[in-house]
Amino acid sequence: MNFFEQQDRARRNSTLLVGLFALAVFLLIAITTLLAAALTAYSRGQDFSLASAIPQLGWETVAMIALSILAVIGLGSLYKLRQLAAGGQAVAESLGGRKINLSPDGVAEQRALNVVEEMAIASGTPVPDVYVIEDPAINAFAAGIKPADAVIGLTRGSIERLSRAELQGVVAHEFSHILNGDMRLNLRIVGLLHGILIIGLLGYWLLRGSHLGSTRDNRGRAALLGIGAGLMVIGYTGTFFGNLIKAAVSRQREFLADASAVQFTRDNTGIAGALKKIGGHSDSSTLASRQAAEYSHMYFASGLRRSFANLFATHPPLPIRIRQLDPAWNGQFPAAPAAPPPAAVSSPLAAGIAGEAPLESVAAAVDNSIANPGEEHTDYGRQLLAAVPPALHAAAHDPFAARAVVYRLMLHRDQARREEQYQMLRKLAHPAVMREMDRLEGDFSAMPECSRLPLLDLCVPALRGLVPQQYQVFKRNLIKLLRSDNRVDLWEWALYRLLMHALEDSPDRQRLASGPRAHRHAAGFLLAAMAHAGNPDYLEAKRAFEAGMNALQLERIPLPARRDITLARLDKAVAIAAGERPLRKPALLKAMATTMAHDGLIAAEEIELLRAVADSLDCPMPPICPQVVDRSLSRGAPAGATGRQATPTG
Repeated sequence: MNFFEQQDRARRNSTLLVGLFALAVFLLIAITTLLAAALTAYSRGQDFSLASAIPQLGWETVAMIALSILAVIGLGSLYKLRQLAAGGQAVAESLGGRKINLSPDGVAEQRALNVVEEMAIASGTPVPDVYVIEDPAINAFAAGIKPADAVIGLTRGSIERLSRAELQGVVAHEFSHILNGDMRLNLRIVGLLHGILIIGLLGYWLLRGSHLGSTRDNRGRAALLGIGAGLMVIGYTGTFFGNLIKAAVSRQREFLADASAVQFTRDNTGIAGALKKIGGHSDSSTLASRQAAEYSHMYFASGLRRSFANLFATHPPLPIRIRQLDPAWNGQFPAAPAAPPPAAVSSPLAAGIAGEAPLESVAAAVDNSIANPGEEHTDYGRQLLAAVPPALHAAAHDPFAARAVVYRLMLHRDQARREEQYQMLRKLAHPAVMREMDRLEGDFSAMPECSRLPLLDLCVPALRGLVPQQYQVFKRNLIKLLRSDNRVDLWEWALYRLLMHALEDSPDRQRLASGPRAHRHAAGFLLAAMAHAGNPDYLEAKRAFEAGMNALQLERIPLPARRDITLARLDKAVAIAAGERPLRKPALLKAMATTMAHDGLIAAEEIELLRAVADSLDCPMPPICPQVVDRSLSRGAPAGATGRQATPTG
C-alpha cells in the first residue's frame, strides 16, 4: 500500500471513527433517556419498562435530552480541538516538553536532533520541532495536524538510554505516523473523547457542589446528588466505549508503523532493541505527566500502566511487537543502561550526487517513495546534511541568521538579477541580517546545489521562533524579492511556497474553486509553469506542455503565455490541486515529470522543483538518490536523452 492509498485509507478511517463515536453518542442518549424514564416512573410510583420509557417522558423531553447531550459533547469537543489547533506544539507543551531545535543541551540532545533532521531530509518533510520530555521512561510520540506542523517528542530516558540505531528506529516509527496520516486522526480522537468526558466532569462538579452546599436544603442536595451521580455514570459509560474505540484504532496502526520503520532504516534490530530495553527498564515506558492518559494512543509504547486485562491497551503487548520484528528473540528483556556517548562521525558526500535522472526513475519515486523512504534515502539524507558547511548549519538554527540564509537562497542565479535583488534587500532587511548574509557568502559558494532544499528545511524550526512582527517583515521581503523584476522565477517561487506551507496554515479552501473543472484548470496551469521553467523557447515549451497534458489525459488547450505565470495564480493553482483526492495526485506529479522530461532526462534543478511542488501538495517526496538513478540508467535511459540543463523561468 503506497502513500496515496494510505492517505485515502486515512480519510475512510476518519469517517469510520466519526461513525463509531456517533454510535457511542447515540448509546449515551439512549441510556440517559432510560435513566430519566426510570426516575420519572419511580417518582410517580409507576412500574417501569423499556416499552413505556418514551411514553412516560414524551417525545419533547426525549428531544431535549438528546439536544442537551449533543450540545455538551459538541461544545466540549470543539473546545478541545480549538486548544489543539496549534498542532503538535499544544500536545508537547501540555506534557511539559522543552523545544531543543535552537539550543540542544548536551551531546544526547544534539544526537537526537541530528537523527530527526536526517529522517526529515530523507523523507522530504519539513524538519519538525523536537521536544524533550523530562521523564526517565523510554517513550516518544509524533503529534500534529499535518506534516508541516508536526512535532517529535522524546523522553529523557529515550535520548539517554537508547543507542543511535535504537533511537533512529524509534524516530522512524514516529515519522511513519506523520507520513501515514495518523496524527490528524489521533487529535480528532482526543477532541471527541474530551466532549464525552465533559458529561462525567459535569456530574463530578455537581456532586462536589452538593457536599459544599448548605445542610438546610436537604431536598436540593438530594437532587444535586442524583443528577450528579447520573451524569457521572452516563459520562464515564461514554468514556468507556470511547476508550475501547481509541484502543482498537491505535493498536493496528502501531504494527504498520513498526513495519514502516524497518523499511525506512532497513534495520529491524534498532526498533526491536528499543522495545526490549523498554521491557527491561525500571521505568518502562510509563509517563508521569497528569496529561499522559489523554494522549495515550500517540506514544511509541504504552504510556500508562496496564489495567482491565489490557482492555484499553492502545498498543499491542511488547512481546508480540518484538517477535514481529525479531522472530529469534529469546524472550528475555535486557537491562537498559545509559547509552555510551556518541562518537563523532564524519559523513562526507562520497556516494555521489544525484544529478539529472530519467523519467522512469522519477515516476517510480512518485509511485513508491513518496512518504515511503528506504534505507538509501536515509543514507543520502545524512550525506546531504553533511555537505552543508558548518557555518550554514549553525545559522539555520538561529532565528536571526536563518532569515539571512533564506534571503540568500532566494537570490536569482543570474549575476545581474542577483545584484539587483541584493541592493533591494539592503534597503528592506535589517542591516545586521545583511551583514550575516555577507559573512556566509563564502560558505554558500562551497555548498553543492543538491543541499539547498535540505538547508531550507533546517531553517523552518528557527523561523517558527520569529515574533509576529519579525515574521511579517520577513515574509513581505520575500514577496518583494519574487516580484522584484515583474517576472516569476519558478525555482524562487517553489522555495517560497515550500516555506509558506511549512510555516503557515492551509489556505481558506472555502474561497477556492472546487470540482473537476477547477482541478483540471489548476493541473493545466501547473503543467504550463513547468513547461516554461525548462524551455525558454515557446515551441519547445509548447511540446513539453502537450506531453504533460497527454499524460494526464486532458483535452488540449493553448499554452498560457509566460507573462500569465504570476505569483497569485501559481499559489491558487497549488492550493486547488492540494485539495484533490489523494489517489489522483500521483498522476498530476507524473505528468509534471513528463513535462520536464519531454526531450530526455530531467535536470537536477527540475527534480528539486518537482519535490518542492509535491511538498505543497502534501506529498512529501524524498530526494532522488544516486543509487536509484543508477538502477534506472542501467535499465536504459529514455531514447533521445540529451542531458539538457534547466533554464530558470523568466
